[in-house]
Parts: sequence; C-alpha cells; structure tokens
Amino acid sequence: MEISKEEMKEYICKIYARLDKVSPVDFDCGELCGEVCCVYDLDDDAEELALYLLPGEELMYEDTDSFQLYYLDSSEIRYPHSWKGQIYLVKCTNPPKCDRSIRPIQCRTFPLIPHISKDGQFHLIVDEEEFPYICPLVHDGVKLNEDFILETYNIWKVLARNPLVFDLIDMDSRKRDNCNRNYQIII
Repeated sequence: MEISKEEMKEYICKIYARLDKVSPVDFDCGELCGEVCCVYDLDDDAEELALYLLPGEELMYEDTDSFQLYYLDSSEIRYPHSWKGQIYLVKCTNPPKCDRSIRPIQCRTFPLIPHISKDGQFHLIVDEEEFPYICPLVHDGVKLNEDFILETYNIWKVLARNPLVFDLIDMDSRKRDNCNRNYQIII
C-alpha cells in the first residue's frame, strides 16, 4: 500500500519532532569548531557538500528558502539498485543560519550513523571518515548524551524498516567493512 504525500510528510514531521527533543550534548557544539559541519569550505576541485535525503524527506523542503533542494538521477551515483529515479539532496543556502526546524535527519542524528554488522546486527557508530572535516565531538571523544544515543538508535531502527533505507545502510556498511575502515560502535 502506497502512502500519500501528506501522510509521508506527517511521518517525517513526527521523526523530526522526536529528534528535536534530544541533543548530542548539553551545549552548542558548534562553539567548539565554528560550526564546521555547516560551513565546511571545500577546495575548488572537491565536490560540493550537500546532504542526501531519505525517501520522502524531500517533501519538507518544497516551500523553504533556507535550503536548496535538488536531485540527481539514481543512475548517476553509487546507490543501491533498489533506489530508482531521483535521489534528493539539500544544501543550506545561508550556513549556519538554516531553518533548524527542517534540518535533515542526517543533521539531527550527527555524529552517529547506522551500521549493520556482517552478522546482521544493527548498530550506531561513529565513523570519522564519513565526513571531510574534524568534528570535535568525535575527535576529542566528547561523551554524547544517553537520551540522544537511544532516541537516535530507535529512530534509525524505524527508518530501516523502509527497504530503501535498509538497502542504503547495508550498502554503506559493506563498503566500510570491505575497506577495513575503523569505526567506534556506540550501541
């Protein structure tokens, strides 16, 4: 059964609301690094920094000036074969002054990312190689709030019920494992 755009937007809003209730730390971590994850400046030869959206999340960005919404065709990038058609991305138009009420799930769960181990176990990890800058929370081993870790874990478990999201998490996990990348399992 396919859900309507309105139902999908409501689902994403509920996820955003749950994640709004928690924070990685009890202070503005952007003060540690000058908000590097928002304002990271790339070399001229590097690709632009943008965030890939999860299925349906693009609906949150249809009527905003804070983010530029655009897409790539799934055949243009390395994504799971199950992802067909358009892959949506957003870029903040005035970093770090974006509309925080609609920041993407990736921002809300940062610096944690989902990972499926080779034996099929679902984890949250910190993999500093996933981003092209140094995050003080990760680099300095700042202790993350337990409620943030647990809610982020629960949200990603719910999101992974979507076969497209599961395929993406699995693809990224296998890539990490095949490259023998080091990462820290949080939960």
